[in-house]
Amino acid sequence: MKPSALAGSLVAAAVLIGPALAGPETTETGGNESPMTVEGMDPEESEQQLEARSTPEGRARLEVAETEPFGRYLTNQDGKSLYVFMQDEQGGGYSTCDETCAIAWPPYTTTDSPNAGDDIDAERLDTFEREDGSAQVTYDGWPLYYFARDVYPGDALGQGLDHLGGHWYLISPEGEVIETDVQKQAEPVEPEP
Repeated sequence: MKPSALAGSLVAAAVLIGPALAGPETTETGGNESPMTVEGMDPEESEQQLEARSTPEGRARLEVAETEPFGRYLTNQDGKSLYVFMQDEQGGGYSTCDETCAIAWPPYTTTDSPNAGDDIDAERLDTFEREDGSAQVTYDGWPLYYFARDVYPGDALGQGLDHLGGHWYLISPEGEVIETDVQKQAEPVEPEP
């Protein structure tokens, strides 16, 4: 993509995803958060995070996390939360989230067949080809996505958001959409020395 086209995409994305990416207005921020930043990240990291196309996993692996108030829900192999978009059609074999939507909600893509971790029903795992040629992972027919503001394993800041035309929810290993509107931010994990 040409630099001018990328800049245009990021400006358009700021208009669409600004409300979802900007942190809540507090006395600390004064409501002056830049819509082009991801909470908890410096501007350079934010710019890298807000790429229009996620890097496919070599071989995607679904795992299960468990935390209140969600119960058990799907994550990738690194513990990052995975979401479904209620504008998508379960079992439709396509995504309604592309372009600027895919900046805020990067699709969970893979270069090989996805792998089932413990407590994951391999029969529910599949992929379909997106318009850009990447293979997006599905579970029980639902296309799976990340949320750009989720930084740490256990973050679920996209849970229940009404954004870009529909709601976004975590999904259980039984294939059930977890319809609660509570968001959760995990404690930052300190790297080992």
